[in-house]
This record gives sequence, structure tokens and C-alpha cells, in this order.
Amino acid sequence: MKNVSAQSVLLALTTEDRPWAINELVRQQGDRIAVIDAIAELDAIGLVNRINERFVCASRVAIHVERFSS
Repeated sequence: MKNVSAQSVLLALTTEDRPWAINELVRQQGDRIAVIDAIAELDAIGLVNRINERFVCASRVAIHVERFSS
């Protein structure tokens, strides 16, 4: 099982600027609880937008920070 962190979930979300199904992130990252916890953490600090119960995307702030850090 992969080590899932908020940073690894955010990287997935910003690599492809599109809505992601939470189940898709779980398949990619490998640990449902860790992905859900990471999304909650990222949402709390404004780096993720929840579209509904099943989809999320990176916030504009997260996308701009990623571009500046590259």
C-alpha cells in the first residue's frame, strides 16, 4: 500500500486540472481512508473544492501555487 498524504493527493489534483472522482483518487492512491482524510485536510485550508459528495477538484489557489513552485 502506498503512503498517501495530502501532498500526494494535491499533486494528483493539480497534475490534471479537472474534476476527480474520489473513487478514482482512491484507486490511484490505494487507501480510501487516507485519501478521504487528505481531501478533508486540503478542503479545510482551501486547496480543494468539493463539487458534491463524489467529486473534488483543486482550487484556483492550489493551481496557482503549483505553477509558481514549478
